[in-house]
Amino acid sequence: MTRQVITANRLKDGLVVFLAEDGSWADSILDAQLLKAGSELDNRLVLANAAEQAKIVVGPYEIEVTETDTGDIRPVRYRERIRAYGPSTHADFARQDIPGHLTHLDDVSPVYFNGVG
Repeated sequence: MTRQVITANRLKDGLVVFLAEDGSWADSILDAQLLKAGSELDNRLVLANAAEQAKIVVGPYEIEVTETDTGDIRPVRYRERIRAYGPSTHADFARQDIPGHLTHLDDVSPVYFNGVG
């Protein structure tokens, strides 16, 4: 079933954040409030826009997501997956706090840049 969550960028550090059920802005999409289209979504967008006016976040908008059998929230659009999970170039560069969204498909070794990794 497709639902929506509200995302934005936190103004103080630019990180992607998601509106949680308690009205706070969570760093992880797994903590986002799942919303149905209609008045519930509209009311939360009003709250998100108020946070933008208060200079907490910038550019809030809703995105479509699905919920997996295990309860994980997955954005439908690829662009939003990158925003939520991190770069798609290599699993070692992805967000480590969201397990399993980008796993190695084979025995790939980590990539090191200038000895960092």
